[in-house]
Amino acid sequence: MTKFEYETLAESLIGEKIRRVEYFEINYEGYETDFLGDEGFDSLDYGANIYMESGQVFGFIWGDEFFQYGVSILKTPLQSKLSECREVEVSKSKKWNQLIAKQIISIRVVWGWVKESGLFKKKIYYPQSIVLKFEGGGLVIISALEIRDQSHFGMADNITVFFDMPNAIKYGALNA
Repeated sequence: MTKFEYETLAESLIGEKIRRVEYFEINYEGYETDFLGDEGFDSLDYGANIYMESGQVFGFIWGDEFFQYGVSILKTPLQSKLSECREVEVSKSKKWNQLIAKQIISIRVVWGWVKESGLFKKKIYYPQSIVLKFEGGGLVIISALEIRDQSHFGMADNITVFFDMPNAIKYGALNA
């Protein structure tokens, strides 16, 4: 996949309205979260499906189309790629509920980069984050990073969904 093809896929979300959202987590024994907390973000082991009113489903997961790990966008539900994980319906959560039936009015891919080791090696660009803006001012930033103990790690096998700009900036989701 090229950067142009990736950006074109991302831009296909413009004009869509969200109908439903579900998250995917490792099915740890004895651990469950409903993602109802008041943090400005949700941190996921795998990713999310966003179901649109048009019938389209977009899956967001960490992947390696460009470099491991960036944000992958699938035009199929994550169930087609994952098995034995816990699905959590989050459409009615405080953070997502206000975005249901809202139209996505813009999208921006934030490209991070890494440099191959050695002298005169080129930069390799990868999609670190995807910024979705909604009618009425809503915002979602989907990023391939992990937040742990008030610290953060980019290029992670983890997806973090931010709902405000200050937290996305604080944890480096927009620092490409």
